[in-house]
Amino acid sequence: MAQSVLYKYFSDMEAKSLQTGYSNGEMVSAILRLKRVMDSGNLPIKIAVLGDGGAGKSTFINTMRGVRSGDQGAAPVGGYEASVNPVGYPYPSLPNVQLWDLPPSNSLGFEMSRYLKQVQFESYDFYIIVSQSRFRESDGELSKKIQQQGKGFYYIRSKIDNDAFSMQMQGTDFGEGQRQIRQDCLNNFHRVSVEPPPIFLISGLEVTGYDFPKLQSALASDLQKIKSTAFRLAIPRMMQEIQRPRHKMLMWRIGLWALLTVPLGVLLAPRFPLFTAALFMVSGWVYLRRQLGVSERELGTLSGAVAKPVSQLKADMDRPSPRKLQQLVPKALLLVVIVAFTVVGFTDTFPPVLLIVCGAVSSLAFTLLVLMCSLDDRLRSVQNLAGALFDETVVTVYRSVGHRTA
Repeated sequence: MAQSVLYKYFSDMEAKSLQTGYSNGEMVSAILRLKRVMDSGNLPIKIAVLGDGGAGKSTFINTMRGVRSGDQGAAPVGGYEASVNPVGYPYPSLPNVQLWDLPPSNSLGFEMSRYLKQVQFESYDFYIIVSQSRFRESDGELSKKIQQQGKGFYYIRSKIDNDAFSMQMQGTDFGEGQRQIRQDCLNNFHRVSVEPPPIFLISGLEVTGYDFPKLQSALASDLQKIKSTAFRLAIPRMMQEIQRPRHKMLMWRIGLWALLTVPLGVLLAPRFPLFTAALFMVSGWVYLRRQLGVSERELGTLSGAVAKPVSQLKADMDRPSPRKLQQLVPKALLLVVIVAFTVVGFTDTFPPVLLIVCGAVSSLAFTLLVLMCSLDDRLRSVQNLAGALFDETVVTVYRSVGHRTA
């Protein structure tokens, strides 16, 4: 089951207050509360540390936290690191940040899609891929999944001290060797069509050596952008959770309203289902508009809060959804059926009882489908509006930091 995004940023009482307020028509208040939380900067961050078994993930987490493998609360290393569940550890250097030790991507015997579901991959805000010796196929797969989410990540080549020793034995200049390793990583990211992230060459045993200090500095510097990016990306799901109680209530109401097309259709216009469907569809649409429509006054309030023109907010609200095309086909088919039964009703060429039954069923289905789609569209327009208020150039972290370590 997907984790709640709303309860990540709000307490139980605050989350329920947001849902209750939205259900009572306080849409603007709910959105502005989200904005205040984001502006506060006091946001929890979950950083997933990924990689194959033996890459040094747990050692890296312990070193970042300033603990040794045998200390209380340290991440287990060696043969004990292959836990089947992610484990979170606080990062004392940065408030509200947790480093999550994920199971090795090659240890559960799952294909990648099942592995990502098992570790709830999309629930994390930022990622650190740890790899040793070479760029691996799983590194490319994980980085593509991260990029698809619009989130950022770092790439770590661990155990660089082993590479340094090997270069020394071969008489290779270490500076040139590092340059080749970085270039190989860049080439591999380009090969899998991923924008290269910052690349760090580290040893988990030398916190002051190689690129470890640069990594710690980069994470501290990028933290605020990581927080704001994660929060912006979470807005659509948070709005869905805020809307959920009202969505359920309105679903029940439009379901009952659509059911009324059957008895009233039989009583008022038994042979002309198109008339019944049109009457109930239009009245239901008007009801949903009154319940969920966004007024000019509300748009003006939000426009003033974020210094964005009302016209732009309206355009963002009306952004088309790919689902509209998918919904068009069943709507059209049901409408054709209703029109056909209505035409037949005028011609008296169909058994009356069968005509009434088929017309009532098709009228019910069409009315319910249209009103459900209208409900979804109106809720989605509010989600679009909320997202537009937070879309201040959402740029993934790896673009902001560039290639500082190159």
